[in-house]
Amino acid sequence: MTGMLRRIIQVSGKESRRLALPVALSLLDSLLHMGMFAVMVTTIIDLVKGDFSGGKLGIYTAALAAMFVLRAVLGSIGYAELQYRGSDVTTGLRLRLGDHIRSLNMGYFNKNSIGKLSAVLTTDIADFETALTHSLSLFCKTVFFTALALIFAFGIDWRFGLGVLALTGAALPLLIRAGTVSSERAVTLRSSVEAVVSRVLEYLNGIRTFKLYNLTGEKFEALDTSFRVLKKESIKMELSLVPWAIGFSLVTSCLIPLTLIAGSMLVGKGLLDPASYIIIVMIAISLSVMMSSLGSLYPLMNFLDRAALNILALLEEKPFPFHKEKADCADYGISFEDVSFRYTDDVEVLKHVSFSARPGTTTALVGPSGSGKTTITSLISRFWDVTEGSISIGGEDIRNIAPDGLTERMAVVFQDVYLLNDTVLNNIRVGKPGASREEVEKAAQAACCHDFIMAMPEGYDTMVGEGGSTLSGGERQRISIARALVKDAPIVLLDETTSSLDADNEAEINRAFDSLVKGKTVIVIAHRLGTIIGADTILVLEGGRIAESGNHNELVRRGGWYARMYEEQKKAKNWRVSGGTMNNA
Repeated sequence: MTGMLRRIIQVSGKESRRLALPVALSLLDSLLHMGMFAVMVTTIIDLVKGDFSGGKLGIYTAALAAMFVLRAVLGSIGYAELQYRGSDVTTGLRLRLGDHIRSLNMGYFNKNSIGKLSAVLTTDIADFETALTHSLSLFCKTVFFTALALIFAFGIDWRFGLGVLALTGAALPLLIRAGTVSSERAVTLRSSVEAVVSRVLEYLNGIRTFKLYNLTGEKFEALDTSFRVLKKESIKMELSLVPWAIGFSLVTSCLIPLTLIAGSMLVGKGLLDPASYIIIVMIAISLSVMMSSLGSLYPLMNFLDRAALNILALLEEKPFPFHKEKADCADYGISFEDVSFRYTDDVEVLKHVSFSARPGTTTALVGPSGSGKTTITSLISRFWDVTEGSISIGGEDIRNIAPDGLTERMAVVFQDVYLLNDTVLNNIRVGKPGASREEVEKAAQAACCHDFIMAMPEGYDTMVGEGGSTLSGGERQRISIARALVKDAPIVLLDETTSSLDADNEAEINRAFDSLVKGKTVIVIAHRLGTIIGADTILVLEGGRIAESGNHNELVRRGGWYARMYEEQKKAKNWRVSGGTMNNA
């Protein structure tokens, strides 16, 4: 129990202090409950002894009424406080998790499925909120009332107290085992939930492919299987608790009949007076009810405790270390010094890469797939940290700079574009949240997307749908280019930004970039070599190493990989499809 409460405090952080008042009110409610119980017992004893009177009736009635009203007031305040404060705690927790996740390297996301992360951010936090707002105070109240009843039992008759303690001691291992089984089964059940979430997301994201290949419905076996496994594990979860829950219930339910039998024998032998007999029977009834409540609450708290453990595991993931919040550099030249990098211990993606990109110049990265081009831009953005060597900007090792502070100085356009389920205006403002409408429109015009935006039903205020689902690939890419332009950062990273554009728009955007990247450090990944002829430096990557470097003319003269590919791509422009065959026109 202490470990469970400690984890709740750890997950809640500083906000856990806000839970003290509602929990304290629930404990006070237990005392008042015990007070009402004491008044009822006293009334019964007076009736048995023939010592009851109208005066006592008034006193007892007033006492019960006062405690009832006070309990109602405290209960209302406690419930409201617990709901508000529990919601505040989980709101703060969601924000903490969001900030923390942003600080983690991409390796964490590669090792953990989207289903697992979604389960933490949705299911686990929802379960934790349930623990705070419903189960925590009730659990504390039940345990506290049970402890008070045990103390009261010893005060009435030590033999009865020992008997209750022995019975409770016999039942507790069953309760603890139920909690352990609940916690263990929660791990398997959660894995099943993660698998379902992953499959559902996969199904929704790939619905076009599944339709084309007739994999929808029952034919999509992976999704169907994940649901069947979840159903199976849910049933196992419930059934695994049955023997322990029934055992605990059977043992604790023996308290009332054993009290009646033992109490009657003690009264018959003159070892217990009738008044005390009535009290111990009342205590037995109350304890039986409380133990029954505890029997269902404890396994539930252990199940919910697993949610706290999952949240803590995410919070304990180490973020990137840094010494500076912002990248305040004298200039924004980029330098790679003997950089090697591997995603895992076995696969080395970059091998001793060294180059410099001076401010105001464009450096193009070309090479076959898997040669390390995207890895270089990911390392500059500090999605990962280098395995060996160093990367510096303006002479400052980027490992000294907070990832957020670093990317604040970068405008990035990757090949895979993701738009928010928001207006076109706000999607472009992602690059610069405080940008005016005029700035956004100017960037959109430069990115050749102003015309098609104005043709939308509400212009810049049109919702684009989740992921930009209402736009074509080329339109999404142009909006992402507008994002980069409005940011006007000193470092620009481009990953084949014109791949989805027609020739006319590509020429216009390239002209826009020519004017907007002046004085900036530009790194561009290119697959169509004709788009980077004017780059100051072209790096040809092969097998994670720099195989060639120079400008376009120098590389063409050398006759290496770049020259061969440039010639092949020039020929490919003239290919035409006719009569079912491809011919060079």
